[in-house]
Amino acid sequence: MPKKSRKKSAITKHKNVMAKAQGLKISKVLQQAQQYQQAQEWQKAEALYHQVLQKQPKNKSALNFYRQLGSAFSKRRQFAEAITYFQRALSFNPNHAEMQNDLGIIFGQQGKLEQAKACFEKAIAEKKDFAQAYYNLGIILNGEEQFAEAITCYQKALSITPHYADAYNNLGNSLSGQDKISEAIINYQKAIALNPNYAEAHNNLGVAFKKEGQIVEAVASFQQAIALNPNYLDAYNNLGVTLKDQEQFKDAETCFKAVLSLNPNYVEAHISLAHLLHKQIKLTETIACYQRALALEPHNVLAHGGLGNTLKEKGLINEAIVHYKKALALKATDCKVHYNLIHSNLVFTLNYSPQYDRAALFLEHQRFNEQHAVPLSASIKQHLNNNNPHRKLKIGYVSADLKNHSVAFFMKPILAHHNHEQFEIVCYYNHTQVDHITEQLQQYSDYWVPCVELSDEALADKITEDQIDILVDLSGHIAGNRLLTFARKPAPIQATYIGYPNTTGLTVIDYHITDNYVDPEGIAEAFHSEIPMRMPASYYCFDPLIERTAVNECPALKNGYITFCCFNNYAKLNRETFVLWAKILQSLPDAKLVIMNASLQDLETQQSLEKTFANLGIKSTRLEIGYISSTEKTFSTYNQIDIALDSYPYNGATTTCQALWMGVPVVTLVGETHVARAGLSILSAVSLTELIASSPEEYIDICVKLANNTQYLQKMRTEMRDKIQASPLMDGASFTRHLESEYRKMWEKWCDK
Repeated sequence: MPKKSRKKSAITKHKNVMAKAQGLKISKVLQQAQQYQQAQEWQKAEALYHQVLQKQPKNKSALNFYRQLGSAFSKRRQFAEAITYFQRALSFNPNHAEMQNDLGIIFGQQGKLEQAKACFEKAIAEKKDFAQAYYNLGIILNGEEQFAEAITCYQKALSITPHYADAYNNLGNSLSGQDKISEAIINYQKAIALNPNYAEAHNNLGVAFKKEGQIVEAVASFQQAIALNPNYLDAYNNLGVTLKDQEQFKDAETCFKAVLSLNPNYVEAHISLAHLLHKQIKLTETIACYQRALALEPHNVLAHGGLGNTLKEKGLINEAIVHYKKALALKATDCKVHYNLIHSNLVFTLNYSPQYDRAALFLEHQRFNEQHAVPLSASIKQHLNNNNPHRKLKIGYVSADLKNHSVAFFMKPILAHHNHEQFEIVCYYNHTQVDHITEQLQQYSDYWVPCVELSDEALADKITEDQIDILVDLSGHIAGNRLLTFARKPAPIQATYIGYPNTTGLTVIDYHITDNYVDPEGIAEAFHSEIPMRMPASYYCFDPLIERTAVNECPALKNGYITFCCFNNYAKLNRETFVLWAKILQSLPDAKLVIMNASLQDLETQQSLEKTFANLGIKSTRLEIGYISSTEKTFSTYNQIDIALDSYPYNGATTTCQALWMGVPVVTLVGETHVARAGLSILSAVSLTELIASSPEEYIDICVKLANNTQYLQKMRTEMRDKIQASPLMDGASFTRHLESEYRKMWEKWCDK
């Protein structure tokens, strides 16, 4: 036994001696390596540190060398070299949490998000209380819109480090991503309480306040961010956007120009300035801004989409379509863009083009449905509405245009005549503007629900909660639409009506309220995703929305010449139409033509139009080109007009009804598409079929014959108002009774399922 004990003791002593010797050797190697490091002889230092790690994989000095070297390359954005050094160190000690975190940051900076996440997760697995790793993982998850998971990470970081201002700020970002704006505001404020000089948190707080409609607070937050960081471009841009939305155009423009003076290549500011100029109808300048943005960033989706909108308003329809399609082709590059709205702009704009027939139009509407609506079908829930076929029904109307807008001219008669004993009327208003028309329409509804701040999903949940039986879309693909709410089918029956002159393309919308003029029976069905529900006369029912404006005598009796006009949207006008109008004017050498619309506030657009007519042989002295600033002014201007000319292939509707109300005949040309048959529908409803042309030649002939018979024009002018008031076009009571009857049939059919 004693011998055995002595042998063991000898072995232990030998090991201790060897370890001590090895320690002395490593110490000398480290000393030499540090000398090389101080002399910046990196390769020699690395070789020695490498030797150390081969013998001591957890040696702090050697690992710190690699970490410092990796960080130095990372700061110089030499990411490949930085990764190399971190990975070499981790090959010896893969459980080094701090170095895994550092490597994850570099992968994140390179956009290699999966590798970054893996590094942060390894760091957390090794070090459970590693707050920064939780925070960094949250950043990646938030960027991927995995907001719930990101929130969990930030909350974990804050449970470890309660005074982590950055974590509060980013927690606010993730909550904002979930539309939990009030909670986001609380967290931004916590970040600022911990760090009052936190410019980014002030900016984010401003964005959240703006979403909540707290504009004064938003402006103050953006201004504070700028005060803390005078070069904070995002804060300047956000302040400009907020001021623009409040129509403080001069101050907004100052902000955007301040951004561009600091950084002429700041694409977002060029786009924001373009939005501002567009809002002021400075179309030529708007186009130049978008083009500058695209010169800097050719694949910017918002710039292509905005340029498409502006080109459309200048009547450059084909060019607009090109840019919408370019924006949609870039879909994979930006997950935050609302591509459904750009696609809606495209399908709407196709209606203006003479090059698209019903089949081509329907195909693009179907494509919209497949790309944007069908993917949401999984969210459709079972409808639990009481299926009593005879009970009082809840009708919901969804629109952004229950204000001084064309839709209101046709919705007022319906809302004013609904039978509230049989139908409960709920209006979901998707706009912030409240004008005198809005106030009128509010009085006719049982419930008025502002919904512009609700997401499509939240609005769908609200409609389901309200137990709406029949939900009616009044926007289709025009601005402010909520088609992705309808895609979730929150009501058992869904229909579309007056706002959009075509099918929506959505198979979850059951009915399209229309008539046999614009959508002929046996023909239109093939180009509708909905079932056409046809009104007995026109599907237009008009109210002028103003006090009676007196009708004067025919201006030609006093002037000695005929005055034609067109007050339709400029996007509805095209060279083919201008050719027809020029031929009419050439047949009537003394006649004049008045063209008024919003786009003609833009001087270059006016000049371009004059040039077009000059090339067609019509001098500018025979034209009056400009803009009418209000509905009241529009009606009074008709007192200077003898004959109104409808546009083609996209007819007017509101303008046609307004002209007729003022005793002015409107000559229309009928085509195949819905938009080319609006004039047919309206004029047929008021028994003025002699104003309906089926060919360009007939259109010219009708205009010339009317112009040569001023006594007949005066007779029409005298009788017109009484005539249309006695017609189905203005019989709101009968129209609404029939519509309600159709609603009841829709409901009974659903109850029978």
